[in-house]
Amino acid sequence: MYPVTYEADYLRERNRLTTFFRLIVAIPWLIVSSIYAIAQLVVIIIAWFAILFIGRFPEGMYNFVGGVLRFTQRVNGFVNLQTDAWPPFGLSEDSSYPIRVNFRPPAARQSRLKDLFRLILAIPLLILAYAMSAALTAVATISWLTIVFRGYQPAAIHNAIAYLMGWTTRANAYIYLMRDEYPPVGDENPVEVAPSEQDLLEAGDLGGNGPTLDPAPESQGEVPPPPAQ
Repeated sequence: MYPVTYEADYLRERNRLTTFFRLIVAIPWLIVSSIYAIAQLVVIIIAWFAILFIGRFPEGMYNFVGGVLRFTQRVNGFVNLQTDAWPPFGLSEDSSYPIRVNFRPPAARQSRLKDLFRLILAIPLLILAYAMSAALTAVATISWLTIVFRGYQPAAIHNAIAYLMGWTTRANAYIYLMRDEYPPVGDENPVEVAPSEQDLLEAGDLGGNGPTLDPAPESQGEVPPPPAQ
């Protein structure tokens, strides 16, 4: 699993009124988010030099950058209708809030070379982020229409928003120098599916070593003799 995760609880029945005026009611959080983002940028620039010279992200700076990322993603999730709950203004983790952004402690050592060329390495992510942002806007618009006119959010829409928000969270963590691992585009963990009975039979035939079962006597029309008295 990638060291930075995004989780969001699903709630089907939603508030039509706050959804209709979501961009207006979110203004205080957007203002605070902008202020936090300015401070975050300053810390990231200082951290860039720190990693370049000492090979690691100072823990205090790391926690602040990660905390601002957590706050901004809560706000973005709220704006994009992932939840109706008002986001907390703090930077620390709040397990009771429906949107949770968690990240592991900073790595003991980070690559100076990856730090030096981070903006170049992030170009594919920035290009993909443009497409992800457009997709998120489209999905959030569908969600807005559904909630306002029907009063609920379909689970598929919730999952789509969670996927797009999750990818954005991981990409931002990489761009912000929190991790050296390139963020995945799909699932962090492979999905394991139990093989079907037919697949097992075919695998046995291909291998040539699978056990061969004799047909049951009943299937051949024979009845087993009774045990000797």
